[in-house]
Amino acid sequence: MNKKVGIVAIGIVLLLVACSGSITSELYIRDLLDLAASPDEVFYTQGTVSVESFGSDSDEDLKEMIATWFRDARNFREVTIDFSTYLVADIGIPVAYADNEELRNGQDLLSIVVRKDSPHELDFGIRLDKNVFAMIQEHVMECFYQDLSISDWTFSIDLKNDTRNVQSMTLQTIYANDEPLLYPKTIIVKERETVKLDFPDILRDYSYLYGDVFFGTLAL
Repeated sequence: MNKKVGIVAIGIVLLLVACSGSITSELYIRDLLDLAASPDEVFYTQGTVSVESFGSDSDEDLKEMIATWFRDARNFREVTIDFSTYLVADIGIPVAYADNEELRNGQDLLSIVVRKDSPHELDFGIRLDKNVFAMIQEHVMECFYQDLSISDWTFSIDLKNDTRNVQSMTLQTIYANDEPLLYPKTIIVKERETVKLDFPDILRDYSYLYGDVFFGTLAL
């Protein structure tokens, strides 16, 4: 192979490496209890989005992209993880009933959704909007010549018991404090305790392809 052609080919491959990222959200049990009583409400909880940097020269464009595609983006900063640099921002994430029209405006890549099939239980889960992701994907490729794949992104929720009572819930198909829960398991969450929920690939991919996926049930 011609040496010059080889260098160009390597450069193209490097440009087309997929861009990784993550979204972490907080979810308060008090919000879930309030939604159970007020199904028309929409709450906004704090989240954090991290997008792999394309280089310091591109950070201003990346900030603009994040501000455009994520709600209430603010407090931008850089962090280094495993020798890679990420641009990080705080964002707002909606928490509402799955059929609430506010969630259908195509603004949020990640929403926390609930439903109530029983008077004594509230299901909760997530919605990944693939149409929003497709718009972000197109913008990244157009501006930065980088591929954006949902398989390179991770999602997690810090579930916080901010009530004064012990709460009971059932979780499945998720990691809870690093424990893999394939089948339904009831756990007790003490006052002021936080349960870290990490999404396995199958949960992320299912939500991306089909929409709502519910992995938790809170006893009311």
